[in-house]
Amino acid sequence: MGRMVELVLVAAIMGMMTGCVGEQTKGATGTSNSSSPQSTSAVPPTPTITPNSTAQVPSTTTTPTPSVKPSPTSYAKEADAKKAIENRTKETIQALKEKDLKKLAELIHPKKGVQFSPYSYIHVSSDVQVLSSGLAALWANTSTTHWGDYDGSGDPIDLTFPNYWDKFVYNEDFAAAPQISYNIILGKGNMINNVFSVYPTTSAITVEYHYPSLDAQFQGMDWTSLRLVYESSGTQWYLVAIVHDQHTM
Repeated sequence: MGRMVELVLVAAIMGMMTGCVGEQTKGATGTSNSSSPQSTSAVPPTPTITPNSTAQVPSTTTTPTPSVKPSPTSYAKEADAKKAIENRTKETIQALKEKDLKKLAELIHPKKGVQFSPYSYIHVSSDVQVLSSGLAALWANTSTTHWGDYDGSGDPIDLTFPNYWDKFVYNEDFAAAPQISYNIILGKGNMINNVFSVYPTTSAITVEYHYPSLDAQFQGMDWTSLRLVYESSGTQWYLVAIVHDQHTM
């Protein structure tokens, strides 16, 4: 009995020793389920740089305002009107003197044509208006045209264009007139002069060729004027009216 107990104890002790050796061997050669935490420092990522990249900078470039030459708002001052129209009106008065209808047509307003008025009061609705393209045809027409009414008698002014020209356009050598004015009225009679109402100095220039007297014995009662009225179109001045004037009753 005592021998059996001893053997059992010996066996138990041997079993315990074998278990300890196995655990040590497993710890040395086995795979552990636990892993040791690895320490990593937080390093910011290096930014990617694209070669030859261009930074987007807001544009500060502005479109320059085109330079516009200011023009006078009025030609009421004679010096301003003369500077603007003197060369143009010299061409016109020469064309009238020579009855050069081809040249005159080039000087007439391309859209409005030219208006003919026998006296200082311009009748906008009834005065004869001629386009440049119809100037030569009117000159060649042997039929009479109604141009208005004679001052004093009220009789109709029914004349061919050449006859009207001699009486109410170039009745004197206005190219040699002793007085010339720019947007200033020289000849003044009893009839109302409405040229600046119809063609204001804010947009038109009136050039007057004036004879204060033709014969001294009439003491100025025989004065006569030719007024040429211009308006601008684009960059050029064009003739829009030919207004005759003289002493009226």
